[in-house]
Amino acid sequence: MKRFLAFTISLTLAATAVAADTWPSRSIRYIVPFGAGGSTDTLSRVIAERLQQRLGQPVVIENIGGVGGSIGMARLSRAVPDGYTIGLGNTASHAITPVIQPVKPYDPIEGFTPITLLAEYHNVLVVNAALPAKDLSEFIALAQRSDTPLAYGSSGVGSSNHLTSELLARGAGANFTHIPYKGNNEAMTAVAAGHVDWMFATASEVQPFVAAGKVRALATSGQDTEPLLPDVPPIASVLPGFSVVGWMALFGPSHLPKAIADRINKEVVDILADPQVAARYEALGLRVVASTQAEATRRVAEDYESWKAVSEAAGVGGRP
Repeated sequence: MKRFLAFTISLTLAATAVAADTWPSRSIRYIVPFGAGGSTDTLSRVIAERLQQRLGQPVVIENIGGVGGSIGMARLSRAVPDGYTIGLGNTASHAITPVIQPVKPYDPIEGFTPITLLAEYHNVLVVNAALPAKDLSEFIALAQRSDTPLAYGSSGVGSSNHLTSELLARGAGANFTHIPYKGNNEAMTAVAAGHVDWMFATASEVQPFVAAGKVRALATSGQDTEPLLPDVPPIASVLPGFSVVGWMALFGPSHLPKAIADRINKEVVDILADPQVAARYEALGLRVVASTQAEATRRVAEDYESWKAVSEAAGVGGRP
């Protein structure tokens, strides 16, 4: 029996090695767990186009949106780990959605093989143009003295901009009223119309509204300025230590063969080193961030624990 088991294991290892040596021999499915047209989709199409050129096989984008990225990521987690299904994950899909769902749709740590980080992004705090606050200090002072709490919008309960707003409330010592919407576009429209006072959104989302004079950008959630809004200071300049930086990363299913993961990592890291790719990312309000597999794994685990603590403090979520 022991001999048979050892023989079976050796055959499995040999088959895996052969598969890795011949990979890829057919098209690769690239899951984007959000709808077409957004930054996650556009970023992924940039990667897929160039990866296809390098690998000599089609890399086909498949948009599987819904529930904070969890539907598409659940599909990826169940895929055969043969290198023919990969996908994009981000802070929402791996560090927030699994925390706030009553039952985790997948294990964000053990259910995937992190391949490389792709990008980072900041949220930008914007207020309705009529709000009497010209900078973050004035905004905090206004919030602290208001008899009626200022209202903020978000893309939904447990979204990254909802929880970032909760962090700001704690840091500023102010109370706010949360008004969740069905998405960032709807929430931004509400801020511009004055239905709510403020919100967090990405730089690419807020830039058109800032340019039109409908909202005022007061601060970014990262430790430095945002290239699309270079005159907007970080929140940390008023609230030292405040930092919320989202990320996007490339994943495979759990137990993806190391040789295949190494190959994808090398090709994608080389793609990200191209200045033209960096320029396209910047136009989306993103920053190129390539990494080793170990660095990506560590970032996912650290952010999962961080957002778990934030959601628990905010009273959001089910059983993490």
